[in-house]
Amino acid sequence: MSGFKSFAKAVTLEFPTKITSVVGPNGSGKSNIADAIRWVLGEQSMKYLRGKKGEDLIFAGTSQIARLAKASVSLVFDNKQKVFPVEFDEVAMSRRVYRDGANEYLLNNSQVRLKDIIELLSKVGLGASQHHIIAQGDSDRILYASPKEKKSMVEESLGLKIFELKKNEASRKLEATESNIKQVEALRSELKPHLKFLSSQAEKMKNAEELKKQLEALSEEYVSRELKTLAEETEEIKKNKTPLSKKAADLELEIKESETALGRETDAEKFFEELKTMDSALETIFKKRSLLEREIGRLEAVSEAAPSTAAGALPKEKVKAVLMELAKDLESVSQSGTMEAVRNMVFSATQKIYRFLEEINGEDKHKIPALSREFSRAKEAISKLEAEELEIAKKKQATQKNYETRALKIHKEGAMLREKMEELARTKDVLRNFAVKEERVVLLKKELEIDFPPPAGGWIKNGKPAGELLTDILRAEFRKKIERFQIRLEEAGGVDDSILKEFEETKKRDEFLGKELEDLKNAAQSLKNVFNELETKIAKDFNEGLSKINKLFGEFFHEIFGGGKAEIKMEKSRPKKSAEEILEEGFGEFEEEESEPGLEIMVDIPRKRIKSLAMLSGGERALSSIALLFAMSTANPPPFLVLDETDAALDEANSTRYASMLKELGKKTQLIVVTHNRETMKAADVLYGVTMGGDGISKLLSIKFEEAEGVLAKRKAT
Repeated sequence: MSGFKSFAKAVTLEFPTKITSVVGPNGSGKSNIADAIRWVLGEQSMKYLRGKKGEDLIFAGTSQIARLAKASVSLVFDNKQKVFPVEFDEVAMSRRVYRDGANEYLLNNSQVRLKDIIELLSKVGLGASQHHIIAQGDSDRILYASPKEKKSMVEESLGLKIFELKKNEASRKLEATESNIKQVEALRSELKPHLKFLSSQAEKMKNAEELKKQLEALSEEYVSRELKTLAEETEEIKKNKTPLSKKAADLELEIKESETALGRETDAEKFFEELKTMDSALETIFKKRSLLEREIGRLEAVSEAAPSTAAGALPKEKVKAVLMELAKDLESVSQSGTMEAVRNMVFSATQKIYRFLEEINGEDKHKIPALSREFSRAKEAISKLEAEELEIAKKKQATQKNYETRALKIHKEGAMLREKMEELARTKDVLRNFAVKEERVVLLKKELEIDFPPPAGGWIKNGKPAGELLTDILRAEFRKKIERFQIRLEEAGGVDDSILKEFEETKKRDEFLGKELEDLKNAAQSLKNVFNELETKIAKDFNEGLSKINKLFGEFFHEIFGGGKAEIKMEKSRPKKSAEEILEEGFGEFEEEESEPGLEIMVDIPRKRIKSLAMLSGGERALSSIALLFAMSTANPPPFLVLDETDAALDEANSTRYASMLKELGKKTQLIVVTHNRETMKAADVLYGVTMGGDGISKLLSIKFEEAEGVLAKRKAT
């Protein structure tokens, strides 16, 4: 002990023998040793520690020594026999208290909880009721404890408290488990309608998912085949269009070259301009000649008016011949029908007429010199005009012939040009058809992209052309099938991944809760089995132990009182009274309506008619409690027993019996006895004396009777 109550300085008490006695004058602090043992073993009631608050256990100081800040007590057990179920050979339990009321518990210098200390002590029969520590004046506590408290003391003395703790722990766990079961069942009940709804939705989703898969498979097949078809059509168009485009380009070049050449050859405008110029020249010549001919006619008229001596008549045959020649020329021109022939005929007829007139007038020229000269000039001019006209006519004829030759060549080349142009037109028609096909392919691709947007469009981007080629009929059939699947999928509500995900999560949660529920029910059943087993064991061991204690209690009581009987028996709980019974009995003395089962003590002192504990004297109560205490300790001996002045009320005869009983009990358990009784002191092997000096601090003195007897023997011998 250190700083505990009056033990300001650290002191150590060893208990190497069966019975150790602590003696000393009143107020010296000897009962503080019993309090220290009670406190270190976990006592929480300050009433039993003779204080009001935690700091009352700390040395409060005196006028000579200052108060201390903490108190500590350590209780060390020899555990070589492994009484405590731990691997250490020594078990040291320590407790500290500070001025602020804080407590610390240590087990072999490791901080632990109070619960850990209580559980460990319960395993060796030292429970929370601390029946193994009987303090001064506590004899009545055993006798007058409630039936339930007596039962608890007996259970602890029999070492059943650990099983009771386990049973209570199992009961708490069972209650918690049953509460958890209700919670899980409530959660499953809440989930059930939602899960049912999600299940129906998920079923629809699964059907929709199946439709979606079929639609995706059909769409993928269609897209693959369409891609292949469009790719081959594109390749076919490219393959055929390229040479046709080249051919069209070549034809266009040839036509252009031919048109350029024909443009040079067929200069019709220039030709007609030349003809117009020559016709204009001929017209001018014709006008000049006409004037000259009229002039000649005038001259001839003048010459005819002049007298003539040599005039004579023209022969008829000559005139007839000239006229017939002119008639033939006119018939020839009428059959020809060309303007050029008419002009040539007019020119020829005119020449013939002039020659005929010259023949007529040839004889009279010498007669009229002046007229002859004028006529000659006119004739000469006409001749020049005729020569010029003839030259122009020849040139015109040559020009016409040259033009006709070129026109024939142009006609042939024009026919070839027309053929090329017709071939170019046909080629362009074919190219236009290919352009239409190209446009159709582009439109089909665009429709494909529109009808299969992302993410389905990934088929278009990543898909590979495959399968058989599509015809227009197959394409239409595929699109109808796809459209029907899309309609069915829309009617099914589509595939909402969030609903499927929620269903799976809810289903897993329900399955988890179901498994949890099953585990909890199994755990609850297991706890019930444990609880029942513990309850059965406790009841069995309690009944057996109680029977043993009863027997010993009777024997000790008989020995102490020199006769008589005493027993401790189980009292059943009283049922709760009904309202009618309460009314019938009236409002008398209040009694507890219902009580838990517990133990009651029955005594029968010899030569006295005393059946009730309340009628016992102080000494008789002390002897009865000692008999019960010794019976409990003998039936299941605790590791140690502390008796604090329990013999104070005994007379000399009973003190002797008490000392004798201590020696018998000391054979089964270790005793620490605080006493003033000499007979009790004689029974002890070691005697600790507690004194207190002027400084208010308790001090220890110790003596072993074996050593004392040896010293006395030596003194007697000397």
